[in-house]
Amino acid sequence: MPTFFASNLSFLRKNKGLTQAEVATALGLKRNTFSNYETTHSEPDLNTLEKIASFFDISMDELISIDLSKGGLVELKGGNDEKNDDRDKINGGVTNGNVTSAVRQYLPPIDEDLPVSVVGSTLYPYRRFQAPKIITIDSQGEENIIYVPVKARAGYMLGYGDPQFIQSLSAYRLPGYTNGTYRIFEVEGHSMFPTLQDADRVIARWADISEVRDDRVYVLVTRTQGVLIKRLINRHHEGKIIVKSDNNHAGEFPTIVMEVDEVAEIWYVVERWTRQLPGPGEIYKRLVNIEAELAVLKQKLGE
Repeated sequence: MPTFFASNLSFLRKNKGLTQAEVATALGLKRNTFSNYETTHSEPDLNTLEKIASFFDISMDELISIDLSKGGLVELKGGNDEKNDDRDKINGGVTNGNVTSAVRQYLPPIDEDLPVSVVGSTLYPYRRFQAPKIITIDSQGEENIIYVPVKARAGYMLGYGDPQFIQSLSAYRLPGYTNGTYRIFEVEGHSMFPTLQDADRVIARWADISEVRDDRVYVLVTRTQGVLIKRLINRHHEGKIIVKSDNNHAGEFPTIVMEVDEVAEIWYVVERWTRQLPGPGEIYKRLVNIEAELAVLKQKLGE
């Protein structure tokens, strides 16, 4: 990896006015991992390098091959008429040793397509690779876990991109949840019984639709059908997501074929909290013994 990568990473981050923790969170990395990139103790793989370049809105070639601190960044991606234009060179690729005011504008304007980081009452817009629109960060620069109870579901369906609404929800820090953006959702009803029961809580990590694995449990935030906690089959290349309930023996909760455009957010369920303790193991042993006794009895009757 050319030596410009580490220095460019530090340069770009500081020009955005962001901490290492904020950028690491935006990229779905651990803070120490990002710090090691800046200090040359480790290097990213190609996929991570692409994420970093996308985050700073420059090409990978510029990120690793040009000393941006000396005015090597030629131009940011332009507005409506410049999106498809080639990058224009500023003074032949140099800016007299200083970064121009145009180059300083790394942060794109706030719009509905850009996620926003919420720190206290201050909003920091930034281009984030495959992430929710709104997150909250504590005073230590660590990302919080937002709790979405059943009573807030209707509001969340409309307000998942509203900073004021997200700030109105409870937020927590939990050990071990540092490798992504997480939400806690409350389960309602018995459509996922016995996997999930009414009033259970699930901890779920944000997932891009391309990461959805068949027959795993996810939280879907939909545009018209509310917040669903279901088992999914991914057919996003065909524009479809198949939504299944575990408790469908009586046909009460039929399988749904949903258009991908209907989905606003997807969260992969990684843990369940339940207040429903399982029945005693002795009952299972008794059932096994009864089954064995019946098998023996049938054999004797057959004789």
